[in-house]
Amino acid sequence: MLTMNDSAAPARALGRLPALLRYWRWRYGLTGALPGLALAVLGFALSLPWSLAPAAALALLGLTLGRHFAGLRFAHYRAELHEGEGLVLYSGVWWRSEVWVPTARLQHLDVSQGPLDRRWGMATLSLHTAGSHDNHTRIDGLPLAEAHALREHLLPRQALQHE
Repeated sequence: MLTMNDSAAPARALGRLPALLRYWRWRYGLTGALPGLALAVLGFALSLPWSLAPAAALALLGLTLGRHFAGLRFAHYRAELHEGEGLVLYSGVWWRSEVWVPTARLQHLDVSQGPLDRRWGMATLSLHTAGSHDNHTRIDGLPLAEAHALREHLLPRQALQHE
């Protein structure tokens, strides 16, 4: 039995767009800044002018840490296609994970785009599998054309295996 490390064909890394890093920086930066912004609003509502400086410092610290976390997450996030075997998704900053999705277990694949994804030409490929506790895996930040091509590449194999 072949394992993913014994395969004759080398793994092909799937593309990820720098726009994914930009999206994650906005997302985690704003999320990190929310406590400071909430403290500023609360201080303003309660007429506590002395609370604005700590609130601004907290918001700036949250923004900085959120943007740093986004960079770390992007550095550790990647996906590989092992021809004829399946896909591997690597992710995590503190708790790292390696999710192996065998081609034989694929039931259906979805390509989706949110408003920011459309703006930056990104797409998410959702892999739905059978017989697993992780029955839904997402690969974020793929170029739209690559997400569609990968979906089309995996669908014919899936149809043959189920007939």
